[in-house]
This record gives sequence, structure tokens and C-alpha cells, in this order.
Amino acid sequence: MTVEDDVSAAFPFVRAMSQAARDRLLGSIAPKAVTPGTDLLRPGDPVDGVYLVRGGAIRVYYIEEDGREGTLYWVEPGQSCILALNSLFSEIPYPAFAAADKDGAAFLAIPGGVFRQLFSHEPAAQRFLFDQLSARVFSLLQLLEQRMRLPQEERLIALLLAKADSAGIVALSQDEIARHLGTSREVIARLLRNIANQGLIESGPRRIALSDIERLRARLSRTDS
Repeated sequence: MTVEDDVSAAFPFVRAMSQAARDRLLGSIAPKAVTPGTDLLRPGDPVDGVYLVRGGAIRVYYIEEDGREGTLYWVEPGQSCILALNSLFSEIPYPAFAAADKDGAAFLAIPGGVFRQLFSHEPAAQRFLFDQLSARVFSLLQLLEQRMRLPQEERLIALLLAKADSAGIVALSQDEIARHLGTSREVIARLLRNIANQGLIESGPRRIALSDIERLRARLSRTDS
């Protein structure tokens, strides 16, 4: 497989660009890999490039005045950080924290000038950005709705369902869950005990097994209704 095939497989919008644009893109990208927890951007940082994630994930989060963290979203394979894209095009400082998630992150770094030129001339690059924007706005609206409407236990259930693998396993510690939801470890421990006592999960160190996914989903559905 050529480099072009490899990049196009990870980011299909590349295939739809002109050959000259693909050549310019491929000549400018820098593959990077960072270890878990590595900071990529902090509030106030200038953004001079675009990250296209191809492995692992980048966690975008905020820190409140009392030091508690809350996850805004994860940038996963095939995606880019829409806050970074906005900062790049608007020439404003980055407004949040972005760091490699628990499994690290592998991504392609594209210089800002190159991506801006591609965006100006390539409809495929424009569609990619607008698709990223629309999907992220929807997910942020969902997060805001959850924060305003759902009790803490249902917010925890929503996170568990979102982060479970195909076997129903969530590989997160109580500390990590607390940071994602902007609360304390003690609160998460209590909520997990409550859910486990209902026979919905089995909780262990850095591992939570979803015992009854359908009932967990039904809990959220009842709340929605």
C-alpha cells in the first residue's frame, strides 16, 4: 500500500481531491505519535496546523476554577478537532485543553497554510470540515442537554454506553470517569455501586463490565421521555 493509499483509507475525503492537491497534502503531512496524557494544546495557544487522528484519541477538556475537569469530546480516528480548526481559520487562541487519551494518539499534522489553501480550492476539504463541524456541534449540544437535564447517574450511564467496547467493557478508572464528568471520585464510586446493585454492571479496578446493556439503554430512554 502506498502512502497515498494509506492516508486515503484513513481519511476518505483525500480521494476526492484533485491529484495536485493530494500531492501537496502528502508532501506536507508529518505523521506523529504521542504517549498517553501528552498535552497538544492548552488555552491561549495559537493553532498553526490541523490534526487528523488515525489511532487512539485526543481528549478535549476544560478545567473549572476548583480544579475539576470535564470532557467536552474525544477526537477519534477519522476525525479532527473542530475547536482547533476554528482557531486556525479565525486566528484566535485555542479555548480548551487537548491531550492524548489513555491509549495515546497517532495523527497526521498538516501545516495550517496548506490546509487553508486546500479548503479554498477543494470541495472535498470543505465537505470534510463542514461534516466535522456539524457532527461536533450535535455532540456538544447533546452534552449540554445531558448536563442540564439528566441526573448524575444517567449521565454516568450515558458515558459508560458511549465508551464500552464490543464486549461491553469500559476500560476506565473511577478517577478517569470523574474527570470526564466533572465530579469527584467519591461521587462516581457511589453511583457505580448503585448501578451495580441493580445488576446492570460489574465494577472492578480500571474495568467496568456492562451486564445488561438493554436495561441501561432503557434507563436513558425513560429519562428522555
